[in-house]
Amino acid sequence: MITKQNNSDQKRETRGQELKALGFIIVVLFPMLTIAGIGAYGFVIWMIQAFGGSVGH
Repeated sequence: MITKQNNSDQKRETRGQELKALGFIIVVLFPMLTIAGIGAYGFVIWMIQAFGGSVGH
């Protein structure tokens, strides 16, 4: 009986850790990666225009 209770507590603890990790990924990591990706794209475009000239029509 004690092992079943310990197993249940471990599952709750693991689930809590997984939810915290998911929250971190959704709230912190994805927005930071999105901002960094957009910034990197803008920087690449800026460097292309700086060294290659602006694109003609």
